[in-house]
Amino acid sequence: MKRLINLKSKIKTFIFLFAVLILSNACEEDFTPLGSGFINSLTLPEPYEVQNLAAYSDNILSVQSNTLNNYLLGQFNDPVFGSSDVSILSQLELQNTSPDFGVDPVLDSVVLTLPLFSQVIDRNDETNKDVYRLDSIFGDGGFKISIFESNQFLSDIDPGEDGDFENAQLYYSDQLAEFENNIENTALFVSEDIIPSELTETQILFDQIDSTTIDTLRVSPRIRLKLPNDFFQEKILDNQNSTNLVSQSSFKNFLRGLYIKTVQPTNGGAMINLNLNAQDANIRLYYRSLRPPPSLEVENDEELVETFNKFDLRFAGNTINFYNNTNTLDLSNQDTNNGEENLFIKGGEGIVSIVDPFNGPDNDGNGVADEIDQLRQNNWLVNEANLIFYVNENLADQIQNKPNRIFVFDLDRNRVLIDYNLDPGATNNPLTSRLNHLGPLREDENGNSFYKIRITSHINNIINNDSINTRIGVLVTQNVNQARILDVRDSQLGEVENFIESSISTPRGTVFHGNLSPDEEKRLKLQIFFTEPN
Repeated sequence: MKRLINLKSKIKTFIFLFAVLILSNACEEDFTPLGSGFINSLTLPEPYEVQNLAAYSDNILSVQSNTLNNYLLGQFNDPVFGSSDVSILSQLELQNTSPDFGVDPVLDSVVLTLPLFSQVIDRNDETNKDVYRLDSIFGDGGFKISIFESNQFLSDIDPGEDGDFENAQLYYSDQLAEFENNIENTALFVSEDIIPSELTETQILFDQIDSTTIDTLRVSPRIRLKLPNDFFQEKILDNQNSTNLVSQSSFKNFLRGLYIKTVQPTNGGAMINLNLNAQDANIRLYYRSLRPPPSLEVENDEELVETFNKFDLRFAGNTINFYNNTNTLDLSNQDTNNGEENLFIKGGEGIVSIVDPFNGPDNDGNGVADEIDQLRQNNWLVNEANLIFYVNENLADQIQNKPNRIFVFDLDRNRVLIDYNLDPGATNNPLTSRLNHLGPLREDENGNSFYKIRITSHINNIINNDSINTRIGVLVTQNVNQARILDVRDSQLGEVENFIESSISTPRGTVFHGNLSPDEEKRLKLQIFFTEPN
């Protein structure tokens, strides 16, 4: 009897397992996963590598350089790309219009403050000061800062060809030569030597509140320069009650701006990235004047007392970066059809690399590359698509501080790629933002440096949604969250019409292996992982 029961039990188990097997086969998916999506496979099949990829580089000669978030100042030398000398022309705005400076105002001092990007990393117990890591300083050398009065009128509105005055006025990185005749030849001020990389500790400031009270302030690293009193006494305090200070526009026409540049670089010079929109970035006038005591409602000259006051001039209106580049690279003979062995990218008034993902023939004349036609006929589901840029260490090993991040955008439609907007890792911290789309500099198992840029949605739209194949611009970025499009007025090949703002805020650059690099393993690649239909 027990043997009969065991036999029946085994038969039931066999029938159950057979039914599960039948159901599993019946429910099998219509697609067989290949590539990165086939997670459970011990050996991943190779991704498809696009066959007709082509890439080359174009040198920017003139790019919009006003209304930026950050501005460069200084001199930077690069063994691969050459040297850059970047200066600033800026309008100023009054703290408030029609200011009341009191009776007989006299300047005590005028201080220009340029805050540096910094972060507390330690504390010096001996000096009782915080120690900071400085960001956005390029080079360990020094320079002097010289400041000139500008007589160049800077308009906010572009009159346009038809005089419609509808668009904001754009100013460009190569326009210094147009404005030089309207900048005074003699400097208002020339500083002592400044080495920005050494400004790493808390600064102690003393602020006089009244004749008996001095306030002590502890502030983060910054450049502070005492400017000549006479100029600002004449331009500001002596113009109390004049029409020159009744409105910001009147003031900008009266004092049209300051031109700031660096001179006499030491130890290779240095370049700094400045946020001139920061609250602490200003020219502060410290002055004393006679005013009625706070308790008196009616002004009485005999009752006036000496007061200590402050008044700020802000960097506002139009601020422009001017570039004077000495390029060591000649990119005038780039092969725009077949691509190049090396690709160059550089920030500032820099260099853009251009990638055409599907640059192959269109033998049937339908306006679509044959390779795209074939991929569409395959009916693949695109799981992932990556551009792989390997750094050419033979050239780039001379470059100090290679950029940690690079940026890609739709060069033909002047916008970011859809993958930029869809990246779930977008955060306010640019160091960790959008790592899924814009992968940082990393190393493979052999120690070779590369960037992986994920453009899955962009490629999927081309293959499966009949989107038009467009060229991709590649450039250095200082901040991946700054993606505003800037106008390019001129480039060496005439291939680039727009630029990303975050790239203009850094002088850094690097060199990639191109699609024709003799090192085939490190050639630029576009890899597509896919799911294939049965």
